[in-house]
Amino acid sequence: MSVELIVLRLVHIVGGTFWVGSALFTFFFLMPTVMQAGPAVAGPVMGGLQQRKLMTWLPVVAILVILSGLRLMMIVSGGDAHWYQHRSGHVYSIAGALAIIAFLIGFTVNRPAMVKAGKLGQSAVSDAPTRAAIQEEIKRLQRRSYVGTMVVTWLLLASAAGMAVARYL
Repeated sequence: MSVELIVLRLVHIVGGTFWVGSALFTFFFLMPTVMQAGPAVAGPVMGGLQQRKLMTWLPVVAILVILSGLRLMMIVSGGDAHWYQHRSGHVYSIAGALAIIAFLIGFTVNRPAMVKAGKLGQSAVSDAPTRAAIQEEIKRLQRRSYVGTMVVTWLLLASAAGMAVARYL
């Protein structure tokens, strides 16, 4: 086994685990808790995640997972387009496409909503006259992000499931 293949598999599997795990934690635990606690808590929590650069690390990891997966498919297929017509190649392709769609939704819907909610949460603490309007906007952004996160989570779960079983088909 080549060094390139080992590195690619490590990046793909460990990065994919981080990406899917983050989505699962966010959808099933973080978002419901933050939404239940209300905008006064949600804003600072989102701001804290933003300070710790979660909204930077997740897209970087996702891009590395996608690129390593594409390279792995190139290596495994050996450049033979017919490989993608076999059951395992077909499932890998669909699973990869689901991950790319999840990334695009996360990057264009979830990330902007969470970044904006974090910034608004920080201003809601210091700007008392407009606090109610800011908290309503944070709630709206939370709902948008929740739906986006739900879609991303299910797409990533389907992608991970496909990747896990494709080799054995």
